[in-house]
Amino acid sequence: MDPLRASYEAVAYDSVPIPLAEPDAIAAIAALHGVTPPPPDRCRLLELGCATAGNLMSIAFRSPRSELVGVDLAPAQIETGRLAVAEMGLQNVTLEARDLTEIGDDHGRFDYIICHGVYSWVPPAVQDAILRVCERNLAPTGIAYVSYNAYPGWHHRGMVRDMLAFNDVPSLPPAQRLERARALATLLAGADPSDGSPHAAMLREEAEYILRQSDQHLFHEQLEPWNEPVYFAEFARRAATHGLRYLAEAKLPAETAATARVRGALGAGVDVVRGEQYLDFVRGRMFRRTLLCHGDTHVAPAPIPGAVRGLFARSRAISVEPAAEDAARGPGVAAFRIASGAMITTNNPVVVAALGMLTDVAPAAVSFEDLRRHVDGHLGSFDDADVRRLIGDDDALASALLQCATAGFVEFRALPSAFVPRPGPRPKASALARWQSTRVADVTSLGHSVVTLAGVERFLLPHLDGTNDRSRLVRLLASGFSSGDLRLDGGAPSPEQLSGVLDELLERMGRSALLVS
Repeated sequence: MDPLRASYEAVAYDSVPIPLAEPDAIAAIAALHGVTPPPPDRCRLLELGCATAGNLMSIAFRSPRSELVGVDLAPAQIETGRLAVAEMGLQNVTLEARDLTEIGDDHGRFDYIICHGVYSWVPPAVQDAILRVCERNLAPTGIAYVSYNAYPGWHHRGMVRDMLAFNDVPSLPPAQRLERARALATLLAGADPSDGSPHAAMLREEAEYILRQSDQHLFHEQLEPWNEPVYFAEFARRAATHGLRYLAEAKLPAETAATARVRGALGAGVDVVRGEQYLDFVRGRMFRRTLLCHGDTHVAPAPIPGAVRGLFARSRAISVEPAAEDAARGPGVAAFRIASGAMITTNNPVVVAALGMLTDVAPAAVSFEDLRRHVDGHLGSFDDADVRRLIGDDDALASALLQCATAGFVEFRALPSAFVPRPGPRPKASALARWQSTRVADVTSLGHSVVTLAGVERFLLPHLDGTNDRSRLVRLLASGFSSGDLRLDGGAPSPEQLSGVLDELLERMGRSALLVS
């Protein structure tokens, strides 16, 4: 058996929705760069290295008019995926156990090709085959997504991978190899806490990263024989030999003072690929999610603010109290924070109104027109003539949203949300999440992300099929607590408290993009 296939048969890879590896997100980035993308909700899509199709199933439920094809080298993973697809009655997903080097013209053309977590982890001949498929099987207006480990950032991580390889005994069963890897990582992380040298700090950081990895990720990232990072400029050169050109990254890059200085030093006329490589030198980037298109496609070198008008915006930020010194600087100061801990504190009325609305309805995506109406209403409450002049100023709103996006506070999508943030009188969860909740700990949201359920949520979710009103759901919860199937720290809630418990559960599910109308 092929050693690579045997490895993935022995330790199945995590198969979950991959943030940004979905047509909705890809289409939005393409539009920002002046490219007209294929319709993301009625497309033909190919995923290379689909594992058990966790990413494809999430897309399939939200885009029933699309045709999705998944290919993976490991037959056992494809069979598991096929069983899940059959149980859920998905008619628009086809899975094939196949070496991707065998994909040819008989597969036809695809509007989107996704290859996540494969390119760096396969031999050079297979890397070339990935780009060949992107060349020959990509529709004329299609877009490919390819992720890979990148230098220079991976030099540090690769050093620790080499240490794990030195310590590894490939003849051992996977469980013992993982145990040895974790033991070495633990040693490296705590070898000399007093050593403040750059090398020791790097070892601690990378070893702690390894210890946080799941078994599947650690095994295939660190212990596989192939893991070949590449400089971005080299990847772009290889793509160009296949008639492909760089479109953009799947995630808008953060603009910092350092990157601004580098852009200024390079000048406006620098080649996009060369400029990106210099920025990687500064950022120390370890991983890229690169979008490719055919070489004759016109691509804007930077996001076009005006393109924001045709997109939907969403935010995962939360509103927080500004620091006292910021609040004291004047009226209208607001602050927002994202999961990384980064904060925006501003009195810009356009930003305050736009982020305020997006956080209120999060994680739903809001059209530019709806945001425009909300922002105009907010601006109309000001007496300041300069502020009121911003009413109806699409350019000001588009620029503000794009700046928030490059700071990580806003994401763009090409389609409206497939979920609702607030439950109806007969709450209903997505069919995919209901099916998964009876089988696995983590479920897939309609925002194309993973949600880890608490015990009470897992109990409740299958009952959210649109037939049960709130009083019925309260009775079901009461029955669960009285039977002992459900438990909460501090004891079971009283009958009077159960309605509040239900409200809290439904609010969290709405915020997790699990509910539909």
